[in-house]
Amino acid sequence: MTNLNSPVKQKGAMILVSVVLLLVVVLMVTLYTGRVKTLQHKTLLNEQNYALAFAAAEAGLMKGLGRLSEEPAWDGSAFNTTLPEDTSYSVSGVRQLVAKQSTTVTVMDLVSVGSSADNLATATVRESALLYSVLANPPDAPLIVAGGMAVTGNFEVTANPNGGGTGVPLSIWTDQTVDMNNGSGTTCGLQEFNDGNCSASPYSEKGFKNLDIVDDDPGFPDDLMEYLFNVPEAEWPQLRADADQVLADCSSLNAASVGLIWVDGHCSVNAGTIIGSTAAPVILIVTDGNIKMNGGAELFGILFSFRKPGVVADFEIDMAGGARVNGVVASNHPIGHANGTYNAVYDADVLESIEQHDAFRRVGRIPGSWRDY
Repeated sequence: MTNLNSPVKQKGAMILVSVVLLLVVVLMVTLYTGRVKTLQHKTLLNEQNYALAFAAAEAGLMKGLGRLSEEPAWDGSAFNTTLPEDTSYSVSGVRQLVAKQSTTVTVMDLVSVGSSADNLATATVRESALLYSVLANPPDAPLIVAGGMAVTGNFEVTANPNGGGTGVPLSIWTDQTVDMNNGSGTTCGLQEFNDGNCSASPYSEKGFKNLDIVDDDPGFPDDLMEYLFNVPEAEWPQLRADADQVLADCSSLNAASVGLIWVDGHCSVNAGTIIGSTAAPVILIVTDGNIKMNGGAELFGILFSFRKPGVVADFEIDMAGGARVNGVVASNHPIGHANGTYNAVYDADVLESIEQHDAFRRVGRIPGSWRDY
């Protein structure tokens, strides 16, 4: 007869219980470890999905800024894109007109929603962009010169009828004295110019300087480039980089030219050549070079003769045979020293087109406006 109370049998039962308990503990540890690993995997997957969704949202935001640069008139209507890794984004914007002193600027609030490939994660980023014109201050005078004018050649300037205030014409604005006793310079009104009577009915002419010429002006800007384009002369490469075209000369310019055009060196315009138009004008910046417009050539927009800081060479503007600028001629250095001729007709429609045309709009990201909520 078996003795169940024998020490051997009791020892075996204890071992069996211990093994079972150990197996239970191992099973519990295994189940717990599996649960932890599963949770870690889900967490990692969620983080990875969010990272992918966030990257897609950022890509969408950059796409929105890019579209705004290429298409300033974009109304902010939503567009969607699926990326190669199957993530996607949806971008939309809200346009606002914000009053700024005497004008208004356009602000676009962009929202980009990115989604992971499995659509289990989304991320939203926002940023505001400012649409502004490269022309910071539309000029009031058709001829603006820093450093004065040596009136030894011929010039004919058609005044802005309201440049000095309502009904007060303004033809020339400079920080130095304009001596009308030399050369054969003439300023007149737009109607007189259109009728061919500029010389017969002038505001100012040889031997007589009227109030339409504002010279020796202590309020003349120290930095004409900064005044016109909000870019200091010392930082001119910034404006050059912002140009729609950078050219070595003016030979390729024609009536189809539009936007901000930068020319390094001399600019010669062939007789009869038309550059730009009233509806689609140009801002032509000619740096460290002479400007020669031959008979009948016309430019619609702003012609700016720019001498870089530190350059001491003299450069001239010469418009022969009735060549003229319909808009504004500006120079940050003296002109007229070499019998140059310059003919400028103030054209309010041209300047209005520069303010409104998409070719002159630029996009800037508003600092501090980025957020991910």
